Amino acid sequence: MKDRTNKITIYDIAQKLNLSASTVSRALQNNPLINEETRQKVQDAAAEMGYVPNWIASSLRKKRSNILGLIVPRTSMYFQSTAISGIQHEAHKYGFSIMIGQSDESVAMEKELVHTFYSLRVDGLLAVSSMFTTNTDHFNPFIKNNIPIVFYDRVPTGFNGYTITGDDFTGGMLATEHLIRQGCKKIAHFSGILTCNLYQQRLAGYKAALAKYDIPYDESLVHVHDLTTQSAAAAAQQILSQENLPDGLFSANDASAVAFIQEARKQHIAIPEQIKVVGYSNDLSSRIITPSLSTIEQSGYNMGQKAASTIIQLINQDESIKVTKNYVFPVELIQRESSQ
Repeated sequence: MKDRTNKITIYDIAQKLNLSASTVSRALQNNPLINEETRQKVQDAAAEMGYVPNWIASSLRKKRSNILGLIVPRTSMYFQSTAISGIQHEAHKYGFSIMIGQSDESVAMEKELVHTFYSLRVDGLLAVSSMFTTNTDHFNPFIKNNIPIVFYDRVPTGFNGYTITGDDFTGGMLATEHLIRQGCKKIAHFSGILTCNLYQQRLAGYKAALAKYDIPYDESLVHVHDLTTQSAAAAAQQILSQENLPDGLFSANDASAVAFIQEARKQHIAIPEQIKVVGYSNDLSSRIITPSLSTIEQSGYNMGQKAASTIIQLINQDESIKVTKNYVFPVELIQRESSQ
């Protein structure tokens, strides 16, 4: 048996079956020049002997790896997990695999992942920037070498390439306008870090809805944090300790909205009777919390599919298909108990 430093090769399979290495190679690639009986014999032997193709060597020969790099902030985020599912399914249809890296909202880790994927010769890069990414300098290995890169969901400021985003301005406006129509006049907002395009746009939508209904914008009602459960709980404690409570909250993600509802429950503040709440993303948590959470649906799975199909079209340089440079998905308000 071969050890880890002496792996099975096509030459070992060829020797075992008394075939040429080129015949074995073609059989493993399902080349139609090889008859079915030989192809099956080679593939059975390869499986029995534990043969694993060397994709790095193969990609060097073909100048194509059929692998997409994917950088996301956290795979545990519901929106990202559904987008990844869409990417995986769409990529598989076209014979591509994906390699996933998680930045953990760290620019330093994001830079490391970019250089790792570049060195692994992926055919293209899909990326969701961290909250703190302010430029695309570290993506230059891809940009300057004309290797396709597509940002989806979060896009760094100043990026001039292909993007797939949700209509975050409209989402912010829909959420805030819904609260106003439900009678709210003092609406707090949980925003993500404002170096990030999503949260800039959702805040802008919030402001636009207030202006539409002649409600003055109050900066003290906007709480900017990283939208984790811990940060949201701390912000909720600050809000709920005030004498004059807001009567509404629009949160830029569902996790923070859920944390607010849980904190309000601890302090015996009724949702939605005293404070109405709307989140963003339509996470699973929004449907199982009591009261169920009103939220903005932004189609993570569909966005992932669109991101994958876009980058594959760019890789294949399919001129018969027009690729939209900046595709924007519509959003939808989902009304549930937390804002009734």
